[in-house]
Amino acid sequence: MNQREIPKTDAVSLPHPNKLLIIEPLDYPNPYDFHTPHRHDYFEIILVKSGNGFQLIDFTPYDIHAGQLFTVYPGQVHLLQRNSAEGMIIQFRKDIFEFIHPLKHSHLYFSQPAFNLDNYTFSHLYSLTKNIWQLLQKEELSPFSIHKAYSYLQIILITLTELHNDTVSLQEHQIVTQFLSFLPQNIKSKKKVSEYCDLMGTNADKLNFACKNSLGKTALKLIHEELILEIRRLLLLNQLSLKEIAYELNFDSPANFSGFIKANTGLTPTELQASILKKVYN
Repeated sequence: MNQREIPKTDAVSLPHPNKLLIIEPLDYPNPYDFHTPHRHDYFEIILVKSGNGFQLIDFTPYDIHAGQLFTVYPGQVHLLQRNSAEGMIIQFRKDIFEFIHPLKHSHLYFSQPAFNLDNYTFSHLYSLTKNIWQLLQKEELSPFSIHKAYSYLQIILITLTELHNDTVSLQEHQIVTQFLSFLPQNIKSKKKVSEYCDLMGTNADKLNFACKNSLGKTALKLIHEELILEIRRLLLLNQLSLKEIAYELNFDSPANFSGFIKANTGLTPTELQASILKKVYN
């Protein structure tokens, strides 16, 4: 099949496309079917004030409890079952980072999406979120009010970045976050460490050292994990055949595609898809 003929997987978009920043209560009426796994094309930060529930972020299950914060970045597969959970959701697109320097969107690519916060930190971040929400209730915002809302968000994001990276040097953190942000954007076409080094203007030794020190894995291992993750996403969404997925991800042949999956999961593509669907829907 001609690769250009393969149908593309559509991501869920923000319900208000003209707004860079949206705050919603945790139980807001989603404009899409939130009972099935889906992909976002925007960042989401979920603050759980009370109650409980369950969610799946890229196939890892998380029980939801009061005082937790979760991050979901563009491209991840997400399923949220709120049960009795109450809280707030912050939603924003990458464009917003043009207005909150020196932060970059790559700073939000955390190795773990769940933050179990102490009472003071959670209350502080929740209060900032409510401040943004109150500002955004106005029909028209002055430039100063918009800047204030972005400043509140900036404090939230800086706090999360500090919590996540307090044991890693600034230089290593910058290298790893840049690498992690490049992976989902380029995994369909770039599968070599050298290709990412060229994008980043660094060398393999520096990249591997930073990855090992920060995440305990080599750069190549992280590339393979991202590729398997993307394969799992496409298998879960079940919109492409196995052959189409192989071409979508630029494998030389379906045989090489199957061999890669077998080597990294111990399963055939069909077995992997069956296991994913069983885990999610049973």
